[in-house]
Amino acid sequence: MARKQEFWSTGLLLAVLVTASESTAFAVESAAPQTCVTAPRSPLVVNVKDKGAKGDGRADDTEAIQAAIDDIGGTGGTVLVPSGTYMVDAVDKKRRLALKGDMTLKLAKDAILKAIPNDSRKYSVLSISGVSNVTVVGGILEGDRAEHQGKAGEAGMGLRIERGANDITIAGVTSRKMWGDGFYVEDAKNTKFCAVTADNNRRQGLSIVEADGVLVTDSVFSNTHGTRPSAGIDLEPDQPSQKIVNIRIQNSKFLNNAGPGIEIAGKRGAVAKVELSRNMFKGNRPILVENAPEVLASAICGNRQVTSEKASSEGLNAFADPIDIVVHQNDCEDGSDMRFEVNRQTRKKK
Repeated sequence: MARKQEFWSTGLLLAVLVTASESTAFAVESAAPQTCVTAPRSPLVVNVKDKGAKGDGRADDTEAIQAAIDDIGGTGGTVLVPSGTYMVDAVDKKRRLALKGDMTLKLAKDAILKAIPNDSRKYSVLSISGVSNVTVVGGILEGDRAEHQGKAGEAGMGLRIERGANDITIAGVTSRKMWGDGFYVEDAKNTKFCAVTADNNRRQGLSIVEADGVLVTDSVFSNTHGTRPSAGIDLEPDQPSQKIVNIRIQNSKFLNNAGPGIEIAGKRGAVAKVELSRNMFKGNRPILVENAPEVLASAICGNRQVTSEKASSEGLNAFADPIDIVVHQNDCEDGSDMRFEVNRQTRKKK
């Protein structure tokens, strides 16, 4: 396997000691930035319970929720999902939830769309495919990781955005316990993730395979583990025809992922115009890059890494608080900074 390089050099970063309590100052705001979500174009609202959804954690609510989506699609209105646990079919392509264009899906804070346990290698709790002007706000998408009935595959997704989807906003949504990725983007333009959380997913928090214009802001990607790469966010085209461009990841937290916080891999396709700024990394490697010479150090600015260190005891009766070491990245300068940026091309073996 090709060796990956780390976009970090501790010898060139300033270490600042702070107590564990002080590190909480770096917490991400829980509310989505106001600029992320615009008001629905229409006052029309359809409640999924009016279509027969139970939300009791037992009934299959797939058809009722999709009926509400079908009614609202194209109107600029809103589908409302009240509090409750809604079991949905994430496997059957003819049944699983697919949002229409020009609509908003609004979930209550404690509303859960939960995948009915299955043995499929591939599923999606919610999909946005080939449509435009879609907003998803609030709530929880929950996979079947603990109840999954098979062992193969790694493509069980929480939210799948694909096939030319355009102008998509995801705000305040949690995607957790997926067999694959919390969020997945392939062949999409102008996608925003604002104050989202991806937690305890098996493969990635967010995979970006092909995209032009992605903003990730004020979000948390944590506890990804189970199958490689296990990154918080992975930017990695699958084919030479695919390209990832105009990506901005800012003000977000990457915590305790088995892989790197952010991984950029351009071996199969191009990755360019990536900005990473003011992010915090703890319990995982920060930023790794492979075969992406168009990703410049000058666009990776103001990030920080937090590592915990046990303070030395001052005698048998002394109590030593844990200490967090906060490592700040040097200020960025125009042009390539070889002290910080390492890009290496991996040659194919004959």
